[in-house]
Amino acid sequence: MRFSLPPLHSLRALIPALLLAAALLLSGNLAAQTPAVEFLGQKFEKKFEGGNPQNASRFVEFGLPPEPIKQWTKMVSYRHFPKSEPDTKKAATVLGQLVKQRDKDARLAIITNDKTQEAIIDFLIGQGETMEFNVFKYTKAPGGGLVATQYAIRFKLGEMDGGELKKIRTAAVNEMAKFDQSKAFAYFGLK
Repeated sequence: MRFSLPPLHSLRALIPALLLAAALLLSGNLAAQTPAVEFLGQKFEKKFEGGNPQNASRFVEFGLPPEPIKQWTKMVSYRHFPKSEPDTKKAATVLGQLVKQRDKDARLAIITNDKTQEAIIDFLIGQGETMEFNVFKYTKAPGGGLVATQYAIRFKLGEMDGGELKKIRTAAVNEMAKFDQSKAFAYFGLK
């Protein structure tokens, strides 16, 4: 029995498909290697990552396993701002100003820790019937810039009363204050 190779032009046509298949397999393996994030007793899995080439910032978003990222109700994200001034209080203050520009009635609070040089901002904003509670923790990044961890909840008016939201806010701010930022550093390869 004699074995013969397919014509060279047939192999060339297969190369893009093989490269695409390899890339898809590799990206699936990389996503599977990204550890889940736990916050307030819930596990969040990697859903999306991106960045801004203009300022070299990068981010990764983690959502609840059954939720598509565009329809999230709870989310955790890591954000790296390598070109930002490493001033955590200033970063939280600037974010607060941006929130107030978007929604002058937004409620926010900033907590700073001079010992750890970290800053936390939490705020509640609304757009129509949708409300969003956020808490961010800013930390100086190894090698310069800043890293932030975010926890957010999105809900419709009437789904949660003020007492429930107050409990969630207290728990989220307390957990964020204790959150180990080395997890975010590791994700971005910072040492």
